[in-house]
Order: sequence, then C-alpha cells, then structure tokens
Amino acid sequence: MIRIEHLSKAFHDNVVLDDVSLEIEEGSVTGIIGPSGTGKSTLLRCINQLELPESGFITLEDRRVDLHRKSKQDTLFVRRKTGMVFQKFYLFEKKTALENVMEGLVTVQKMNKTDARRIALEQLETVGMTAWANHYPVHMSGGQQQRVAIARALALKPKLLLLDEPTSALDPELVGEVLEVIRKVAAEGYTMLLVSHEMAFVQSISHRVIFLDNGHIVEDGTPKQVFSNPQNPRTKEFLAKMLLLTQPDYMI
Repeated sequence: MIRIEHLSKAFHDNVVLDDVSLEIEEGSVTGIIGPSGTGKSTLLRCINQLELPESGFITLEDRRVDLHRKSKQDTLFVRRKTGMVFQKFYLFEKKTALENVMEGLVTVQKMNKTDARRIALEQLETVGMTAWANHYPVHMSGGQQQRVAIARALALKPKLLLLDEPTSALDPELVGEVLEVIRKVAAEGYTMLLVSHEMAFVQSISHRVIFLDNGHIVEDGTPKQVFSNPQNPRTKEFLAKMLLLTQPDYMI
C-alpha cells in the first residue's frame, strides 16, 4: 500500500491542493480526472518532489517521507521509487533513444553501462522502440518520443509510475500508440497514477477513478461508479461535457 497524506500546495494565494489524502493499492491503476487547473498535475509533481508542498507525506515500502522537508536522502529515495512521464517528452536531444533510457540507470542508480544497456534495450522492446534504439529524438515522431520516455521511466523499476497527461502533446493520430503501450505496462502489474483527459481510456484501464476539483477529491470510486453513477454534481457536470457518444478504437 502506498499512502499520500495531508498534501497541500498553494501558489501565492491560490490553493491548488487542500489536504489531499489517498491510499493506492499496489498493482492498481488510479485514474485522476477533473477540470484543467484543479491540481491534478501538481499532485503528481508534489509526490515526485518537483514541487514543494506546504505539507504532505508519502509512504513507500514502509518509509514515511515528509514531502515538505525535501531532505536530500528522502528526495533521492522517492525519485528512485517513482517514475514520471510528463506531458512533454524531455528527452536529451543529443542522446539516442538507448542513451536516454540508460541515463537514469547510470547517473541515479550508478549502474555500470553494460547492465544499463541491457535493461534499456529490454524496456525499449517493451514499448516497441527497439528498432529506434540508435536514433535521436529529432528523427522520431511525438508518439515515438513518448514511448522512449515511458521506457526511461520503466527502466528504473518504479514502485509508483506517475503519468501526467502523457498524450496531451501528441497529434491525434499518435495518441492510440501511446495509450496501447500504457495499457501493456498496466497489464504487467505496475502501480500507476494516471492524469488524463482521455475519458474513455481512463474508464477502460483504471481500477479506481478520482475526480479532483478545486484541490479536493470530490468523487472516488470504481470506473463504473464514477462514470455511470457519479454522486457529486460537479462530477456529473464535468462528465457530461467530456464524455464522447462513441468509443474510440482502443476501447476493449
């Protein structure tokens, strides 16, 4: 069980997260939905200590970390145990796909290059990018770059995989290939927090769905409960605007 406790974050006078707590079952996918600017991405960034919250704790492998204190040891521990996939790909332009995936293994985990290369190639195979191992980002499509970014996160064997709108920067025709990779990774048993506006995909892949509004969790349940029978008026309003009448091809 991974626990997030009493997480609060404000930017000046704007409270983005207000005492958010949740427990995450290992091996589960938790989808986080809600309006833009309501704290979804900030939640993930606070967990990974890319943002410093006013308060909050995370418990991973029975170690409780004060996210506000951000000590060097605790930050290193959290980042070794979590993987982050961003809206943008943030690949090193002067490194190949293989070198991008190896980077965290060599620099963060201090792994020798032989072992790092082996693991990187395994993860590139997982995301269907083996043939592009020696290519640079400039020669890849956005979908291919994002698949390399997912491989980079998986290479660290994270206890918690954080996906922050992983398809929002992609052209529509490239979205499906990335979503299928995420589905494949979920089937391998990774624990995920997924922020996405792809409602049909969130509904199909998640074990649990959280609706975040104005920094609060206002709806929390199974996909069927949240999408078919939401209890909060704000959730009903949001879903009425977001849900499509037809399901896309990647729905199973």
